[in-house]
Amino acid sequence: MADLIPHGTWRAAKGGGTLSADIVAQIREQLFAGQLRPGDYLGSEASLAQAFDVSRMAMRDALRALSATGVIEIRRGAGGGIRIAAAEVGRFADALAIQLTLLDVSRSDLIEAQIATEAMITRLAAEHATVPDIESLRGILHRATDTVEDGGAFARLLGEFHTALAHIAGNMALAVMLRGILQLLETSYGADTTPARARGVLAKYQVVVDAIATGDADAAALLMRTHLEDVRLYARSGAKESA
Repeated sequence: MADLIPHGTWRAAKGGGTLSADIVAQIREQLFAGQLRPGDYLGSEASLAQAFDVSRMAMRDALRALSATGVIEIRRGAGGGIRIAAAEVGRFADALAIQLTLLDVSRSDLIEAQIATEAMITRLAAEHATVPDIESLRGILHRATDTVEDGGAFARLLGEFHTALAHIAGNMALAVMLRGILQLLETSYGADTTPARARGVLAKYQVVVDAIATGDADAAALLMRTHLEDVRLYARSGAKESA
């Protein structure tokens, strides 16, 4: 495959910080501006080094940084080269969860972020849900009734419920944020769950699904927010609640 530098020639890298940092910044800028898309072929290490007027070592450092953050993928062998990577929802959610952990974000803060995210998700789900979508949500809750004695299994199924809501809502940004948040909350929710509490949560979510089924976005969002606000109050007071 012939080397291809999309959208013209790159600007020669300058060492204001480091050469590799300038290369990374240029590629990120084009990506954020929509000038580069997933799958775009950038060229080989050698051709990119020539285009940016840097050494192979500087280019290699830049490519390592871009690969580590998921911007590019490097293929070896025939048909190989450097391309803009395809999106990976799981990778982004994992990275978000890791950074939130490193920042030592509290459980209470995570729940507040979940409230803000999921209230809008539930509103959008009510606006977009189809009959099969409603059946899917009810099916998850029905399966969850068989796990009320097992806090971990129950929390995993409710995670599936929240993920399904986000899919129905159709907003990828909100879905990815919620997925990262739930990765951190799922374990504590499972440990906190008693059978009686699990049944109470299921009853609340059944009412949320009823509101979604009727297309009442205001009611659905309020019901979800009210439930998660209760979860937040329990977390702050030291009592335990399951979401």
